[in-house]
Amino acid sequence: MVTKHEYEINRELRKLRRLENLVLWGFIAVAFISPLLIQQHVLSLWAILSPFFVGLLIHHYMYLPLFLLKNNYFTYFFLLFILLLGIVFGCEAIIDIMDVKYGATWTNFIPYESTLLSNFVIAMLLMGMNVSIRMVFHNIKEKMLSHEADNKLMKYKMEFLQFQISPHFLMNTLNNIHVLVDSDEEKAKDAIVSLSRLLRHMLYESTPDTKVSLERQLEVFRAYCNLNLLRYGENVKLNITVPRDIPNVQLPPLVMIVFIENAFKHGIVYGEETVINMNFWVEPGWFNFSITNTIYPDKPKTVKAGGLGIKNVRERLNLLYGDNYQLTMEQTQKEYIVHLRLPI
Repeated sequence: MVTKHEYEINRELRKLRRLENLVLWGFIAVAFISPLLIQQHVLSLWAILSPFFVGLLIHHYMYLPLFLLKNNYFTYFFLLFILLLGIVFGCEAIIDIMDVKYGATWTNFIPYESTLLSNFVIAMLLMGMNVSIRMVFHNIKEKMLSHEADNKLMKYKMEFLQFQISPHFLMNTLNNIHVLVDSDEEKAKDAIVSLSRLLRHMLYESTPDTKVSLERQLEVFRAYCNLNLLRYGENVKLNITVPRDIPNVQLPPLVMIVFIENAFKHGIVYGEETVINMNFWVEPGWFNFSITNTIYPDKPKTVKAGGLGIKNVRERLNLLYGDNYQLTMEQTQKEYIVHLRLPI
């Protein structure tokens, strides 16, 4: 669903495209209307100028967006040279036809000597003008998008500062620790250590412009899971599979923990046994994380998801990796499966 702010950005981009087309067509209109004021043989002059007109349109709507703006310079300059030759020889062919058919010479229509070199230079200047116009508007567009990206980054910085584990989870954890203080002092100490590790990671290590080692994130995940196990007791069977030698991989913080939080929040029914499997592995060029949890179709759906939410995780991954990552979520009759694949 497009937000109001995104709609405003798209509308501004459309205005920019219309203005760019208006400038181009205004230039063309001046070039083709001005002969009405200074020439009697307007149709003949238009015929001579038609190769320039067609070449300009091909250059503006095909060569620039498909090759130059995509940094495919070799193909662009090669095709541009072919286009310039087409314009030059097309113009000369039209002049020759008019000379043979009507006995008209170029001096009747154009104020310069029509040679291959002169027409080539004029066509090249015309394309250079077109490149200048396109690059000016392209730079304006890029600045608009860059400003929008900066705004999104600032938004996520604020979300990082404001992000906290569900207050309900925190309240239950503190209550469980309170009970353990009287019944099992050692467990209470361990729970306090786990909670402090989790909060330290969230408050001091999780910034949007840094990455955290996999080893450190695994410590946080274990701490988070231990606190959840205090709450849910023996109803949860938790399996975590990691490489024997943990690789030195740097990953964005507070991404995988969202899926772990959802597995505990949405996959557990009191009185029923729940299985949560987490797998971390590395293959050449890629880091992989998967988590599966038992689901119960009859469990009531919660309206509001916890944490940053899947939508914000996707947006953060898009900002960090563009299209160069994979996130799949699949639900079977018995399990909910998440697989995240990030480049390293």
